[in-house]
Amino acid sequence: MTAKAILIVDDDELRCELLAELLQDEGYAVRIANDGVDGLDALEREAADLVLLDIIMPRMDGIRFLQVLPQRIESPPPVIVISGSMDSVGGKTLEEMNVAGTVRKPVDPATLIETIETALSQGAMPGD
Repeated sequence: MTAKAILIVDDDELRCELLAELLQDEGYAVRIANDGVDGLDALEREAADLVLLDIIMPRMDGIRFLQVLPQRIESPPPVIVISGSMDSVGGKTLEEMNVAGTVRKPVDPATLIETIETALSQGAMPGD
């Protein structure tokens, strides 16, 4: 069985390294992009089964990434937002923006793994 591929889109390099190590220990294949632009480019080059997405990043933030994702990627993977406190943006809930789940910062490893497993079992973004 091939390892599920997870793309981490986050500008915090230390958090990316820690998340990558945790996910690799759980058997996932991990790639990292440091902002939304790089994240979309990475998905165009090679599909991922799931995206872990920070909201506040340079160049393209997580909200713009969520808006552009279905326009750039034919079958977008589920997205889990890693956030300090965000449940809605501009009057839209994250659920309305097709987010498969949210994990609060600081990230609890057990909660993250459970959220990832749930999102992967539910498949791609709604509306596919």
